[in-house]
Amino acid sequence: MKILKRKNSIFFLLLATLLCSGQEVVQGVVLDQSSKPIPGASIHINELQNTGASSDFDGRFSFLVPDGNYTLIVSYIGFKTEYLTITVPLTQERLQVVLKEDVEELNDVLVKGKNQAQKTREEAFEVEVVQTKGLKNVSVDINSVLATIPGVNVRQRGGLGSSFDFSLNGLSGKQVKFFIDGIPLENFGSSLSLNNFPATLVERAEVYKGVVPINLGADALGGAVNIITNRRKNDFLDVSYDVGSFNTHRATVNGQYYGKKGWMVQLSSFYNYSDNNYTIDGIEVRDELGNDTGIRRDDVERFHDAYNSQMFTIKTGLIEQTFADQLLIGFTVSANENEIQHPIDPQNPFGEVFTENDVISGSISYEKNDLLKEKLKLKIYGSITQNNEKVVDTSSRKYDWFGNFIERGDQTLGEFEASKTLFEFKDNLHLINALASYSFNESHALHVNYTKNYIRRKGEDPARTGRIAFEDPHIVDKNIFGLSYNIKAFDARWNTSLFTKGYLLNSEGILEDLFTGVEEDRFTRFENTFEELGYGFATTYKILENLQIKGSFERTFRIPEGYEVFGDGFLLKSNPELLPEMSYNANLGALFNKDFSNFKLQIDTNVFLRESENFIAIRSEGIFSRYYNTADARSTGVEGEIRTLFYNRYFLDINATYQNIIDQNAGENAGVDFLKNQRIANIPYLFGNARIGGRFSGVITPEDQFTISWGSYYVHEYPLTSFVEGNPEDRDIIPEQFSHNLQLGYSFDQGKYNLSLLARNITDARIYDNFEIQQPGRAFYIKLRYFISN
Repeated sequence: MKILKRKNSIFFLLLATLLCSGQEVVQGVVLDQSSKPIPGASIHINELQNTGASSDFDGRFSFLVPDGNYTLIVSYIGFKTEYLTITVPLTQERLQVVLKEDVEELNDVLVKGKNQAQKTREEAFEVEVVQTKGLKNVSVDINSVLATIPGVNVRQRGGLGSSFDFSLNGLSGKQVKFFIDGIPLENFGSSLSLNNFPATLVERAEVYKGVVPINLGADALGGAVNIITNRRKNDFLDVSYDVGSFNTHRATVNGQYYGKKGWMVQLSSFYNYSDNNYTIDGIEVRDELGNDTGIRRDDVERFHDAYNSQMFTIKTGLIEQTFADQLLIGFTVSANENEIQHPIDPQNPFGEVFTENDVISGSISYEKNDLLKEKLKLKIYGSITQNNEKVVDTSSRKYDWFGNFIERGDQTLGEFEASKTLFEFKDNLHLINALASYSFNESHALHVNYTKNYIRRKGEDPARTGRIAFEDPHIVDKNIFGLSYNIKAFDARWNTSLFTKGYLLNSEGILEDLFTGVEEDRFTRFENTFEELGYGFATTYKILENLQIKGSFERTFRIPEGYEVFGDGFLLKSNPELLPEMSYNANLGALFNKDFSNFKLQIDTNVFLRESENFIAIRSEGIFSRYYNTADARSTGVEGEIRTLFYNRYFLDINATYQNIIDQNAGENAGVDFLKNQRIANIPYLFGNARIGGRFSGVITPEDQFTISWGSYYVHEYPLTSFVEGNPEDRDIIPEQFSHNLQLGYSFDQGKYNLSLLARNITDARIYDNFEIQQPGRAFYIKLRYFISN
């Protein structure tokens, strides 16, 4: 029997050898244009039936093929099919196939396939991911894109380039942190902000709600927004120009080139300009002495609100080297000039006040993903930045809304009714961010992150005598440490991240006492140190393949920003005694995805809690103001979103948010019981939006596409000062907002040439994001875009 078994073994060995003789292994990896692996791609040989494979989770494939010349066909939903001519045996060890996105498979905002955006949405954290592929052809900034996300409300104080308040689940302002490619955007000046950053330069936006992963290195109280720019690894050129109402012009140039031996160069730039001369209603008519006549006039044009900004970024370096997957140096310059039409009260217009900002920054970044037998990933970023902000208020004229003015009796006063100023402060900043990730196996990983954000501010004012704000440098040194442990179990159906964050703040500067009459006591030097520890978790479990539940919690802190501690050297005074804000944040949500034969459905819902202490708010001190720690607040709410796609052509998206934000200290000092735990005024509590549209291919040529969409945005009315005090009929109200936008687009030659028309506020509704500060009426924009890639 042993002899027979040996003979059978020899027979089968010889048979296998004969069958495999002359065959070679064809192996490779399938990637998208951002070098992300594509699992589940189909790979087969055109000339051979039943010969091929599907790519695995890492995008890899391999199979046996006899020697010869063949056509390799690689395909995946949402990407153009790739045809490669290969000769077996291969001359290289492994094929690398890069699939390009198919313009006919793209949704306007959210791609429905299992791409990087969908993978991020399915993480344990409560995160919303928006892709801007369809919106690259539309004249919008990234703020307009983010405003379509449930839980997000953006309140602007005017047209293009105006200041804004970004709210996420009831927390707003600096309580929400912003990043570009994982790098903090704070302290980078007003010329590089979400209200002027074109969607054309953005690949996707990730919005983390309440609980933020350590890799962002953020002291975020309410969440974080991470803007992801180009991640393609191919040559391309993307140029756009749009023109529209209120003499608005916007242009972008975005490109990338890969040379030999792993060298690359990348360019991003934009230019924005607008007169912002839209008309507003209810304006006071004043006599020659500046007194109110009681007459009100509508359709009054804003005459001193022009805005322009520009940005240029270049990165160059080496990629895919033995010592580094990426080693890049970067250089960024940006600037803006912003005319100020009025202060908080729109009835008191300015005619000559303006601000300027310019930023210059240099950076270096390093990435290596296969250290220690491909278990360790390392990412390091460093930058040095100089940010200059200037306020110019040198006119003693007092303007009305019709361009008339009178000269003030006191010629030392500017239009702000304070001393004339040419105040400028200069911030010297340096930023360090380092992330190390170690994978023990497919189920366990450890992540360590460190972020240092240092700012040194010094001010000068040639128009003033005596002591100048920031004459002595002010310093804020912020350090954040993060550690997380990620676990996957039950065939990766259960994913959990446990994390902790350490916060260390050192600050120093000069405290000014406005109310002392003793000059030597007016200015006092201070030093402040803060140390605290945060912690949290995020977990998700896939009940079914298309249904998962999520839960997350974090004890987090927000360290005061430089301007909150230092002031602005003008009307905003310093308060070095500010304490960090603290919050307990929790989310509980569910995500459902289902593909039917001709119908795709996605439902996302979340219930949230934000229990916050030491809220930082601004208080008036005559014509001046200062930030203080004020209320303890609780924000609870629910948000939901439904996205549908019919026949891969027609889409309908609807979302809504309801939130209840209460002041837990209201009435406490005055002993007024009915004010306790009342809803905080001047914050929207019910809002939502909807989009409907479709895309049609082969309208004129076989490779063109026509898109049409209608978007509606609703905000329920809410009071300015109180929900309960006074007669309801006498309360100041920010009225209900219901606006509509229409977008038409046409692309041909596989997306190389693009034309779009956007009609904003098409019904010309009166819109107020803030009390009595009216937003632009009906406006039209046309955009031309040219895009080529290899």
